[in-house]
Amino acid sequence: MKDYLKKHQKTIISFCGIACVLAVVGILWLTMGSSGQKEKLTGEDKASGSDYYLPSASDAGNISVDDMKIERVVVTKLLDIYETGGDWGGESIVQRTQTFMVKILTGPYKGVEAEMQLDLTDLTGTGKGVIIAKEGDRLLGYFVMNYDTYELSGTCTGFQRDIPLMWIALGFIVLLILFFGRNGVKSFSALIITCVMLIFVMIPLVYNGMDPVLAVAIFGSATIIVTLLMVHGPSVSSLAAGMGAIGGVLTSALIAYILKNVIWITGTADEQAISLLYTDNGHNLDVASIMFAAIVIGSLGGTIDVSVSISSSLEELKGKMGKDITGWELARSGMSIGCDIMGASLNTMILAYVGSSFQLLMLFSAYNISLEEIINNEMIAVELLRALAGCFGLLMSVPITSLTAAYLSSKGNMGELRLHDVKFFRLVSGAKGKMSGAWQKALAEAKSSAARQEKPEEPQINLFEKARQHYDEMQSEEDEKGE
Repeated sequence: MKDYLKKHQKTIISFCGIACVLAVVGILWLTMGSSGQKEKLTGEDKASGSDYYLPSASDAGNISVDDMKIERVVVTKLLDIYETGGDWGGESIVQRTQTFMVKILTGPYKGVEAEMQLDLTDLTGTGKGVIIAKEGDRLLGYFVMNYDTYELSGTCTGFQRDIPLMWIALGFIVLLILFFGRNGVKSFSALIITCVMLIFVMIPLVYNGMDPVLAVAIFGSATIIVTLLMVHGPSVSSLAAGMGAIGGVLTSALIAYILKNVIWITGTADEQAISLLYTDNGHNLDVASIMFAAIVIGSLGGTIDVSVSISSSLEELKGKMGKDITGWELARSGMSIGCDIMGASLNTMILAYVGSSFQLLMLFSAYNISLEEIINNEMIAVELLRALAGCFGLLMSVPITSLTAAYLSSKGNMGELRLHDVKFFRLVSGAKGKMSGAWQKALAEAKSSAARQEKPEEPQINLFEKARQHYDEMQSEEDEKGE
């Protein structure tokens, strides 16, 4: 037993740590309360299960889609497309409706064929806002029963898009396992746990009134711990990466929390936020804080990536150098590594945020809106704030990870701190050296120029006069000889 525990010590510690984090998150979820439960129907509200599931066609107008069970269907036969006049926001719009026969694939009426309608009204007026159903297409919809004729009639709510997405996701999982083996399984498991905590813990907590920024800070920290323990296991590099990533996430949360009341963000710049206000608990939601929580979530992945890269590099460097490198030198190397990583990470993050607003930017360009108006537009301001908060998170994760990894790797023996180990002082020293060199060079040039000015100028030799003088002398000698 002792040998087994010693052999699998890291795995046991990892699972114990993950269990503790999940237990804390679960207790927090139970304390704050799960998502609001809808009122259940009593026996008087429904005559039978099938009557509630398939309401009467005469009552269908008073029943919301949420009260009906959505079923999967497949189109078996196309019937017709008809047009009717209609009014939409005071404007006359031609409403188009497609009818077809479908076969119900799920639910108590599985295998039954029924007629279904699909709304083809194009509100954009461009003809690009609708998709016409064809035989064999798989759709989603709900049904009502006409008790006069005992016939089912259905209304389509959309196409089935989950199955293709599931096949793509399955292909990714298979390749992940084939390429990386056990580590691929660990990475996928960590992703599943993250998604479960996000959907079933954090979102209900925020919806029930918990401060969104606080909730996402707790959720982000829990995600970081679970991911590092599951993928990398308990180690010095994992601890350093965790400290750096948590520091980066908390920095992003702090920036978002401070700026929430500074730049006058309402949080209602998009349709999703407005729709959220119309939910049962919409009056208790702070959509501005929810938007800032989304900003923090966006910076979570980048901080983990940067922190893990730095801590792993420093661990490898310490293993190679051993005692030949001090803690402060290791921290300096971590800052240099982080500087290289930051260049690519910041570029990736900014491009990702620009891509999410690309259509809006194109719209601004089409209407020739000035740069000043664009920057002060709430949607663009939100994206800029999202990018800046994420960049701050990445920036702070670098020194936190470097210092933590250096301290832990050197076991607290950081060595003597030299000013040259600090980037700022190296820059100042370099600038001072360059200024001193430039001053010495200028001084030497000034002295050389002064020396040249003090030296008397030698008379310039006139070669023509010298040649003439020489010619005259030769003529004089010849005349003397002739006499």
